[in-house]
Amino acid sequence: MSEGPLVVSVHALDTGAGEGFVADAAIAAELDCRYASVATSVLVPEPLPLNVVARQLDAIASAGAMRAMRIGFLRGADQVELVAHAALRAPLLPTVLAFPVRAGTAALLDADTRDALVRHLFPAVSVVVVRAAELPALAGIDVEDLAGLRDAGSKLRGRGAKAVVIAGWPWRGRVLDLVDDDGRVALLDTARLQAPRVPGLGGAYAAALTAHLARGLALPEAADAAQRYIGFRLARGR
Repeated sequence: MSEGPLVVSVHALDTGAGEGFVADAAIAAELDCRYASVATSVLVPEPLPLNVVARQLDAIASAGAMRAMRIGFLRGADQVELVAHAALRAPLLPTVLAFPVRAGTAALLDADTRDALVRHLFPAVSVVVVRAAELPALAGIDVEDLAGLRDAGSKLRGRGAKAVVIAGWPWRGRVLDLVDDDGRVALLDTARLQAPRVPGLGGAYAAALTAHLARGLALPEAADAAQRYIGFRLARGR
């Protein structure tokens, strides 16, 4: 059993396309982290009862030694507020919000949940991760050029996020990830691999970022390591 840092995933059992806390557990193990989960949903889109999620959060908090938390699929304002309060109780703990907007062809993000995410969780977590392709659905933002990418990060911070990562923006045959850490902007550039579709890469990126933050890397270095991990997943085809 790994003696690495403990990472917690607050996510659904299965949101399809390789997402969910089961997929996060495999990534944590690959990156030599210990792992625990808080289930928010059994099958999308039906949420678990609020008291069930609350008891899991309390159990995780009482266990101690948690080093990072990844927040994924949530459903409804009540669940969002509950998890936001849990994040605020540990202000020094790296917390990564990366909400899956779609699972396959199914839309996951309803207006009530989206508004609650911005109102309650954006200010509560350490970093908000958004896939570039999901910016229109999550934040109503379209990106057409590099200036627009930087502007998107600034706009997300303007909605309460302390730090933002926009992942997977295609540009001139490359892929860019933008890291906006309280106005300090870095662009991470990697080759665009011609590989078969690998499901769940958005969730894999968030899980890898959380694991590297748990291991003590600063956000730009953790984002760079997560980007390289996604390249590794693409190269091996899973």
